Formats: sequence, structure tokens, C-alpha cells
Amino acid sequence: MKMIKTTLAAFLVVSLIGCAASPTAGITKDIAVTAPVCCNAYSAFSWVPMQSDKIDFAIDDDSQVGVFPEGKSYFTAFALPANVQRMQVDLSSWMRTTGVLAPKVILLNSNFEAVEVVGLDDFEVKMGGMFSLASYQHRFEMDQATTPYMVVYSPEEYRKGEIQIPHPERIRAEELGLGRPMVTDPVIQHQKFGSLELDLKPLTLRSYSAAEIAATASAPAAVVAVTLVPETTVNKAADVSMQPETEAFYNTQIKAAVEKNDMHKALQLLEEAKRAGSSSAESTFVELIKK
Repeated sequence: MKMIKTTLAAFLVVSLIGCAASPTAGITKDIAVTAPVCCNAYSAFSWVPMQSDKIDFAIDDDSQVGVFPEGKSYFTAFALPANVQRMQVDLSSWMRTTGVLAPKVILLNSNFEAVEVVGLDDFEVKMGGMFSLASYQHRFEMDQATTPYMVVYSPEEYRKGEIQIPHPERIRAEELGLGRPMVTDPVIQHQKFGSLELDLKPLTLRSYSAAEIAATASAPAAVVAVTLVPETTVNKAADVSMQPETEAFYNTQIKAAVEKNDMHKALQLLEEAKRAGSSSAESTFVELIKK
């Protein structure tokens, strides 16, 4: 009898999770960002210090809005704490019945210049368990010397998409060697809002003097002129004049992808750069594949 009750309880839990993960009729897909832009430079963003081992956060209508190469997006920005030199970061974006935020990450140097981009293709889909949600997940490192700042957002192109994941009952049946149940794999819509989590692990700590702390506290906040895409140019890529540092960044990333023989990523970067107004990305790509 105890075995029967346990089996029934497990079945009910999985069934409930299956219902929760199934597509929900009437879910509104609103990807438009109409809120005003907070800032015209990365350096003017408000930064959240990465001071604990785990940070749960939401990108929602209270979040900052910026204009990125792809257009306007809600975002959250993070900064390494002064006592950490290198940090391992696990970023998860949770898949709920209401949708999921498909993340993109920009890592910035101390001058607030973009030096690395983590796109959706770099994330893996981690399936949930009986009491956990599926998620987009990616692990990377940040370094005080090269990438002390991170911005998480979802471009409009991502927000238009969706992802289909295996139904929890199907996963359970496969794990137990049972026949495939008659269930429909849920489709999760990409949304402009979402719930995310950072798992943080300091790899190298950094020491600093009391004088440095005092100087930092008394110094006025500097605003570095790293200009974002003007709001008036959103969705008008043909009229955008890309900033030289952004142009150089895309060309470097395209070159790195071609050298790794990752043509899929190189073409993605090329299209993204062209939409953002690059005048040299295409010629750079052509020259690279001629070699």
C-alpha cells in the first residue's frame, strides 16, 4: 500500500508539473518596448554589485531601458565588487508558462567598451526536474582587468522567438524506460520580461589599500563617453552610423569566428553588424573567407 501511495504521489506531482509546463491559452506576447531610455552611454547605467554567491533578479517594467545595436531593450547591469579579481558566473533564465527572457550578455571593460558578447546560441537549454524549472543557462568568467561590467538584455529579434522543450512526463518515461506518453511538448514564448539568476563563484580575490577605498569614495563619478545607438535610429539600421569602436569590435568577433571555422556564428555576427549600421563587416567577412 505504501508503494502504491508513493507511486500515485509521484504521478500526481509529474502531472501537475506537466500541466504547469503546457502552453497556456490566452498568454499575451508583447515584445514592444515603449518606456523611455534611461541613458545614452554605458557608463551612465546603474550597476548592481555582484557581492553574494547568488542573485535572483527580474527584468521587468521597473528595469532600466537602453538602446543597444539591435534597438531598445529592458536590461539589468552588474559590476564586479572591488575585492574580486576573477569571478565565475552561471547565468540562468527560467522558463515559465508565461514565457522566458532569451538573454544576451555584453561584457564591458573598465572604459565601458564592449569587449565580448554572449549570444543566445552560446546558452544551453537545461531541463527542469520534478521541482525545478527548465532554463537557458551559460557559464562564463569576468575579470576585473578586462571585463568588470556585464549587461543582460534581450534584443527584439530574440523576443520574437520561442522554444519547444520536452514535456516533463516524456522525460520521466524515457528515464524509467517506459513507453512514450501521449503528451504535447510545450512551446515557451520568448518575452521582453523574465526571471533570472546569477550563481557567482569568486576565483581570485583582490586586495587593496585603505587609501584606495578613500580615494574611490571621495572621487566624483566619471562618465565615459561611450555612446549607445541613438533612440531615433531604432529599427533604421540603414541610417545608422556605427561608432568606430563598435565597428572594430564586430570585425574582431567575425574574424575570431572565421578562424575557429564557426561560419554559423560569423554569419550571425555579420547580419547583426549590418543591421546595426556597419559599413565594413561584410567586406571584412569576404576578405577573411578568401584567405
